[in-house]
Amino acid sequence: MSEIDIIAATRRVVGPGPDVADTVKSTPRELPSWVKPLGLVGGLVGLASLAFGLSTESHRTLGILLVCIVYFMGVSQGGLMFAVIQTITLGRWGRPYKRIAESFWFFMPINYAIYAIFLVAGGLEIFPWMHEELPPHKAVWLSEHFFQARQLVMLGLLMVIDFAFIRNSLRADMGVAAETLGTRAPAWWSYFTAGWRGKDAEVEETYQRNIRLAPAIVVLYAIIFSFFAVDAVMSLAPHWAANMFPAWIFVSSLWLALNWVCIVSVLLRGWLKVEHLITPKNYHDLGKLMFALCIFWTYNFFAQLLPIWYGNMPEETWYLILRMWVEPWGALGKVVVSMCFFIPFTVLLSRGIKKTPVALASVAGVIVTGVFLERFILIMPQVWTKASMPIGPVEIGVVFGFVSLFLTVVVNFLARVPAVPISDPFMNPHPDDVHIHVGHGAHAH
Repeated sequence: MSEIDIIAATRRVVGPGPDVADTVKSTPRELPSWVKPLGLVGGLVGLASLAFGLSTESHRTLGILLVCIVYFMGVSQGGLMFAVIQTITLGRWGRPYKRIAESFWFFMPINYAIYAIFLVAGGLEIFPWMHEELPPHKAVWLSEHFFQARQLVMLGLLMVIDFAFIRNSLRADMGVAAETLGTRAPAWWSYFTAGWRGKDAEVEETYQRNIRLAPAIVVLYAIIFSFFAVDAVMSLAPHWAANMFPAWIFVSSLWLALNWVCIVSVLLRGWLKVEHLITPKNYHDLGKLMFALCIFWTYNFFAQLLPIWYGNMPEETWYLILRMWVEPWGALGKVVVSMCFFIPFTVLLSRGIKKTPVALASVAGVIVTGVFLERFILIMPQVWTKASMPIGPVEIGVVFGFVSLFLTVVVNFLARVPAVPISDPFMNPHPDDVHIHVGHGAHAH
């Protein structure tokens, strides 16, 4: 049996698919009342905080700006990777989350533009290698213009391939939805649906395109985010290196995005009219993956910690000592480990919590905060060398601005497109699945 035959076999449909009529009919939908105020206030607070910080303590402010760029680059690309992985694995359980995950990517061009401005407008001043003489091999790699070009070209290439995947995904759904909505379909959808040839032909063709694109995106993601992790984070300590560091960043970015998917889905599923599609069973499955990646994050942490620590080489151990025992960073390091491992590991052992949307979203909130603090403690000790913890109004304002802008972009996108992949055949249950329900008085044999 060929690969195409295997894929076709897994796509057999028995009985009617999920009810997406209300979801389609409500597209496009009115924005929630809180979105515009959040975007306006968050944007003003973020810009004001950034401007004030750059005029008073520029190094410290550029540091928190880089933390936010690295963090939201992971959220944005990680969301798309969730959709890509669902495509490669022929997964069904996560399909109702797919459009929410794809929506995260639309913050990436904004974050990319901010990063480009950071790189060309003086942000590299916080990198120590800009102010010291390096060995020849490092001097070539860590030269200003090569650094800028490498980052912008590689991330730009990744975004182009990402957009091709999203365009295919949206084309099929917009075309199918437009057949129902008629003149109510937004005019800009025609950019994605130009030359529409009907549901039967288009759904299959766009799906096959993404089946071919998805493996390439996975490979490019691993390579390009490895370079991104080394350049944007690890090169802040140009004489320190850890082989697993890039993998730690790109895998934890996927984990980070999964937790944001959980939070956003709980926040918006009523407004999106998908409560019957994103059920406690779906949250249970998502919670299990969150739990698994929590353990994998910890594995990556110890896989780096143990060889460095027991190797006891001064050129490597100083990086850990600074973040684990030297104040003000030592206490924060313990908080990070607690929020990224001990708390989620303990709480997500509960099956009931994984099946309770609000409870699971609360755990996800702890994790996304913990990962932010992890990025903070990776970056800021190389930028801020004073004895005080660099957390104040400027940092809070910049972070609030990024979170507000991210949520505004995500909700605006979801307001204008079908909220779930309505044309995706993997939204249907697998025909060979067997579900046994045992009620009171029933006997299972």
